[in-house]
Amino acid sequence: MATSNLVIVNAGNFGREVHVWARQAIQAGAPWRIKGFLDSRRDILDGFDYGSPILAAPEDYRPEPGDVFLCAVGEPQGKRRYTAMLEERGAEFTSLIHPTALVGHNVRIGSGAIICPMTQLSCDIELGRHVVFGTLSSGAHDVRIGSYSQISGGCQINGHAALGEGVFLGASATVLPRARVEDWSYVGAGSVVLKRVKTRTKVFGNPAVQIGVLD
Repeated sequence: MATSNLVIVNAGNFGREVHVWARQAIQAGAPWRIKGFLDSRRDILDGFDYGSPILAAPEDYRPEPGDVFLCAVGEPQGKRRYTAMLEERGAEFTSLIHPTALVGHNVRIGSGAIICPMTQLSCDIELGRHVVFGTLSSGAHDVRIGSYSQISGGCQINGHAALGEGVFLGASATVLPRARVEDWSYVGAGSVVLKRVKTRTKVFGNPAVQIGVLD
């Protein structure tokens, strides 16, 4: 299998985590070499030893032959903006599935996904494009998660639950069986969704209640 040049969009906190996991995936056989990061903050890695350069700002980079990309932007709208910008220039996004993740039967994972360490995706699950599924999170049978969604660490998404496009789940949030979290909504850390979160709504608590509306 040919080796591709992996470019990580964002060299901040999550970008550094993705760099670590990409190296571990490479050790387990992923066909990449890490080329570097895209970030407009040229000094963002000062004081860190990652051995990978800042190549350019995302706005300035033009994909080169052999490049593949991962977007390590945690905020869903920002993720959509950067991936669309690069895809318009012909960028090809790959998916990172960490070697410790447990991926079961009939799990469909869209391009650009990042499946973090020690996650569990059981069976008959569908993840859209550019979904991040956080460390120690789990998705039960028949879960659906829309593109650009960000599932933080320690989340529990139960059977037949559905998350729309661009949903953000904070750390250790729980979505109960058959509950719905609609497009571009935000569920705060530790919250428990019982039935439904409306589009572009911010909720928090157990049970989760509305605390704001998102633009």
